[in-house]
Amino acid sequence: MSLRLLSLFPLCLLSTLAMAEACLIESNDDQLPIRMCQQNLTIPAQLFSDSFCQPQIPDRSFQVQMLEQCPEGAYGICQGARSEGVAYQQSIHYYSDPDDAPVLQAYCEQISQGRWIENP
Repeated sequence: MSLRLLSLFPLCLLSTLAMAEACLIESNDDQLPIRMCQQNLTIPAQLFSDSFCQPQIPDRSFQVQMLEQCPEGAYGICQGARSEGVAYQQSIHYYSDPDDAPVLQAYCEQISQGRWIENP
């Protein structure tokens, strides 16, 4: 019995590692710089990489890099953010302009149902 449970451990570890993913999104055009990172909490891996990590901002271009976790140095994090109409959660790390914090905090708490963490 214990051997069977032990054999399940690698599967549990792999499923945990699959959820521990992030995408760093950085603008690479001449407009106002954008740098943010989305840390996956409950989104299926394929959906996260194929949809959530693909910015759709007209007339902007971005570089997206998949990482194990978001880098340090964010001025604010919206922890447990939800997208409208789905129950999936992610934490969004913001690096661009700290002056945007009041607007992002309000959006995080009122729209995304997340918890704002300032200067983590």
